Parts: sequence; structure tokens; C-alpha cells
Amino acid sequence: MPDEAARPAGAPLYKQVEGLLRAQIEAGKHPVGTALPPEQDLAASLHVSRATVRSAIRVLAEDGLVKPTPGVGTLVVRSRTPARNSTLLGLTEDPRLTGLPSRARTLVAELCTPTPAVRELLALRDGERVLHLLRLRDLAGAPFTVIRSYVPEWVGLTPKDDFSGAIYDLIERSRKLHITHGHDTVAARLATAEETDVLEIAPATPVLTIRRTSYVEPNRPVEYAEAALRSDLYEYNVTLTRAGR
Repeated sequence: MPDEAARPAGAPLYKQVEGLLRAQIEAGKHPVGTALPPEQDLAASLHVSRATVRSAIRVLAEDGLVKPTPGVGTLVVRSRTPARNSTLLGLTEDPRLTGLPSRARTLVAELCTPTPAVRELLALRDGERVLHLLRLRDLAGAPFTVIRSYVPEWVGLTPKDDFSGAIYDLIERSRKLHITHGHDTVAARLATAEETDVLEIAPATPVLTIRRTSYVEPNRPVEYAEAALRSDLYEYNVTLTRAGR
């Protein structure tokens, strides 16, 4: 049976198992990137049925802590329950990743002339330049997301700035601007050859993509970013409310 200290009193058996596994994941017994023991092994060690274990794992999966992966097992993808809110945060400061070992590396940082599409998205005039950034973020030691960002030169960032942290913080604290809102477009596609190489994934692997334009008042674009995220390590969650009739 699950440890007394880890299970809520009077809770259904599957909730007791879920509480124990959750506590073990948060304590690091099952680190991010590793698989939980097979269902039959968990059932035997906890003296419960496989159906009970399966129900417990389903709850953990719904909460975003684990992800059943064919050929691998139940992979631990996070150590904390994802925060489900619609607060605008930078693509490298997602609260669902809080507590996980992570680092960001800048692969490209250069001032350049934007493409017509980027110029239009950032509402720039002909001749205005952008800071082009390409950054790779690792999660628990594994390449997780590659982010290509374009920031208008008028913002004041330079290729020599430190981009290892959140770019929103750099824009707001260093340049005294306040980012008010953003617009996301979420899609899925096959990884490009460059993404396959940088993210260390197999060719033709699906990736989750987020295209975002962020704004300062009065509705002035301050960054356009395109992120490709490993679909085996990330889910995009948002809570929606239905207006009353």
C-alpha cells in the first residue's frame, strides 16, 4: 500500500497511488527525462491492481507531469503541476518549467535587415533594422526548444547583450518599456533540417510551433518570435472560460 504520509485520508486507492507517485516525482526519485517503473512492477510493489496504477498515471498525465510514450514507457516530463493561466510570459519563462534544470544558449545574435514579412509584423519602415536572435534552451540536460526572435533596433538591444535569461526582462528592465500583450499562433509541423540538428531529434519528427508578436503601448510591436518545441517534452495548456448567456 502507498506510504501513509503521502496519501490523503479516505482518498480512493488510485488517488493514494497518484499522490505517492507525485511526491516521488517532486522529490526527484523519478527525475525528469526518465521513465516510471512498468505498471506491473508498480502494482506489485504497492500491492494494488494494474488498473489502479493505470488510473493514477492517467491523472498525472492529465496534470502534465508524465507522458505515456510508445516504446519508452511513461516518461516523466515535469516535476511540478503545470500552471494553467493566460498570463503573457516570455517563451523561455513558462511557469510549467519552474524547478527544472535549464539553460539557454545564444546561437546567433546579429543586426540585420528584416524580410518583408517580419517588417510588416513589426510595423517597421523601409531601412529599419532588427536584432535577429537564435537561441536554444535545454531542459533537464536535453535540447528542448529553439527560438528565433526579431526585435526592432529602436528598442536598443545589441548583439553584445546577455540573452541567457528572459528577453522580456531585458526589454522591460534595461530599456524601460512595458510589454502589455501578445498574440500567439500555435501549430504543429515536421521539424526542419536545422531544427532536427539543433534539437537532436530524428528527421521528420513533429514539433509544436508558437509564433508570437508582443506589443508595448500604444499597440506597437516590440518582438516577433518563432519557437519550435519538442512535442515529446511539452504540451500547450490554457484555461478557457465560457461567457454567460
